[in-house]
Amino acid sequence: MSENTRRAKGLFRRVLRDRRRSVVRDHGLSILDIEKWPQKWQDKVMSAGVVALYMPIDEELCLDTLLEKLSSRSIRTCFPRVEGEEIAFYEVGEADSFETGSFSIQEPCSGSKKVEPSLIDILFIPGMAFDLEGTRLGRGKGYYDRFFGSLDPEKRPVCFGVAAKKNIFSAFPKDPWDLKVDALVTETSFTEFPDTRSKEEKS
Repeated sequence: MSENTRRAKGLFRRVLRDRRRSVVRDHGLSILDIEKWPQKWQDKVMSAGVVALYMPIDEELCLDTLLEKLSSRSIRTCFPRVEGEEIAFYEVGEADSFETGSFSIQEPCSGSKKVEPSLIDILFIPGMAFDLEGTRLGRGKGYYDRFFGSLDPEKRPVCFGVAAKKNIFSAFPKDPWDLKVDALVTETSFTEFPDTRSKEEKS
């Protein structure tokens, strides 16, 4: 990352945080109901073996309705837990399977069953912002970047970015290696992006 890009990203994150403090917060907004997604994406999620979710903080969209539908199909779900400089995913089944962890985020309890990354079919990832090409701006800690960097690009899970509609921008500072999601879900919309992995395999 160039120094100029690093500073620009830091400034953009600071603007987003300041904006959150100055307006009424949209706590409790939920992701667009999966039944309103294009059918092929509904099928991808509801036929998955393991789906990785997240526990929301601040203004991140809630996934409770999606979790209920996954549970009704007996689809295994897992959530991230911070371990040093990395994140790992653990399977949980009940609300009391969580505890307050790093950065005051609800994480799977330490006794939960760890899920190997290769078993995750679908991953939902929050972001401070996304652009119109599906590029994610995270909080700057790099946990998800390191997680995806450790995976075989051809075997990574299908990745859904999640953010409130007001945090979707036409552009923001980014690097060529920043994570791009396969589809983006807000509280009111669903956007899919070209399959960049297929292009990479052909090149």
